[in-house]
Amino acid sequence: MAAISRSRRSLAGIILIVAGALFVLAVLVPLLGVSAPWLSLLAYLAMAVAFVVLALGAVNSTVAKIALFAGALGWLLLALVGVGLGLPAGVTTFAAILAGLGGLVGAIVLYVGKEITNIAAIVFVVATILGLLFLLHLIAVFSLGALAPVIIVLFGVALIATGVLFRRVQRGR
Repeated sequence: MAAISRSRRSLAGIILIVAGALFVLAVLVPLLGVSAPWLSLLAYLAMAVAFVVLALGAVNSTVAKIALFAGALGWLLLALVGVGLGLPAGVTTFAAILAGLGGLVGAIVLYVGKEITNIAAIVFVVATILGLLFLLHLIAVFSLGALAPVIIVLFGVALIATGVLFRRVQRGR
């Protein structure tokens, strides 16, 4: 585990903080009467970049790397769908499942492999579970109804907390 880069994990933490803030703003700004659909697009892109940074240099587990790359690809495809490119109909569903499961599997493998501290790993798993709920709602697998904005805000807050914990110097690692 000596080859793990703390600076890359720290960079991923900063990007997760930005993504979380963008998700929270994407819910709060429309409540002020301002339309800003690009906030979600930027949040999806930030998630993709954070997962790539984590996969490239911040983890050692091959399974975690593959899962994080899959999650990054899913978030990137969701961003491309949000731009309005003429992609096939099933791309949104595929991307949401890929992003949700890739992130969740990556977070669980990092927790089980003890590559990050327990608190950061648990918060990351909780964040990816909330992200999966959001993504399943996005593709209409089930409806969260009035809870959707609350879940998205909780997802954003969990991402911010994960980013802060990734930024912290992890002593003894």
